[in-house]
Amino acid sequence: MEIHLSKGMEMKTEQIAEKYLLAVWKTLSNNPMPKIKALRLSDEDFNKEMEHRRCIEDDCREMEEWGRILPSKGTDACVFNANENENTEFIILIRKTPYHTLEEIIVHELTHIIRGDL
Repeated sequence: MEIHLSKGMEMKTEQIAEKYLLAVWKTLSNNPMPKIKALRLSDEDFNKEMEHRRCIEDDCREMEEWGRILPSKGTDACVFNANENENTEFIILIRKTPYHTLEEIIVHELTHIIRGDL
């Protein structure tokens, strides 16, 4: 699957199954799951996308969550509000070779959506 993320860059992605996301969501919340796409990108594409998306809100959240600003190379995933034309509400990007398990990553990113702290 190819998608266009920032500034028209085309990247090959692997989509995480919606039924997997839903199963994890149900362990975290009784609310209906919004439309979420979770995509795995090569480490290089993930790092490029993270550098492009860097903003002060992310830095503040990392300081609160981790006590420091993480380098892109040390970040497993990110979640953000999707553009209106994406036919989804949230997009989770995951690096191909993360430091944590896929389940840990999905739980962490879905928790951000549930808390509304994006």
